Amino acid sequence: WALGADTGVDDLDALTYANFVCNEDGFDPISFGATLAAAMELYDIGAITKEDTGGMELKFGSAEALAWSAEKVATGEGFGADLGLGSKRLCEKYGHPDLSMTVKGQEFPAYDPRAIQGMGLTYATSNRGACHLRSYTVSSEILGIPEKTDPLVTEGKAGLVKAFQDVTAAWDSTGLCLFTSFAWSLENVAPQLDAACEGEWTADRLMETGERIWNLEREFNNRAGLTSADDTLPKRLLEEAAKTGPAEGKVCGLDEMLPEYYEMRGWTKDGQVTDETRSRLALPG
Repeated sequence: WALGADTGVDDLDALTYANFVCNEDGFDPISFGATLAAAMELYDIGAITKEDTGGMELKFGSAEALAWSAEKVATGEGFGADLGLGSKRLCEKYGHPDLSMTVKGQEFPAYDPRAIQGMGLTYATSNRGACHLRSYTVSSEILGIPEKTDPLVTEGKAGLVKAFQDVTAAWDSTGLCLFTSFAWSLENVAPQLDAACEGEWTADRLMETGERIWNLEREFNNRAGLTSADDTLPKRLLEEAAKTGPAEGKVCGLDEMLPEYYEMRGWTKDGQVTDETRSRLALPG
């Protein structure tokens, strides 16, 4: 999701070792991979030097740099302390905050929002920052599950993202692995939940529960100081067109999707939960 794809490293031994270090020492391999990629770009433009790293060359594609960096983060020694800050604070420290591929401080996983428009809206609006597991529209836009949608268009993506977010919030609350959603729908989950917990669970009730969860999380974030200004993406994804591949020439059309998303959520134009929505979902005041 990031260790190889973001850093350009294709050495399986180095990738396996770095992933092992992450798991053994308790830090996220996606955030680590994205942070190291940011460090490599900073090194590439001269913002980070060998004096900063203690002699290590942080070049894209370097298996040695990947393994070394994982070890340094694990111990917190030397440049490892800087990498341990995460992408946002690392890029701020070295004078290029625009090179941090994060939303709300959370590093991007695998997908480029210019090529999968729904994932752009997903990352921008996720309550915990750029997370593919809060609305995996790749399922529809790439895999065609439950139905195929065009990843390169913005039309219809506000509703798609909202539906995936609500389903996922409910699904995660059941304790079931999210991967089971490739084969099951909420129609399959409801009778299992009903057998375990009672309460006359249905797919519709689960969807409403997911919507309540999403709005409660949104209210928490709003009260903690997050605003609609945080529902955005790094500038390069909004202004710099993809140079190759099926999305060549495209940017993420977030401005086309976000207002419709807010409206479908029953939020204000500033992304605040309205009293009407709060009442409809019986949210606490």
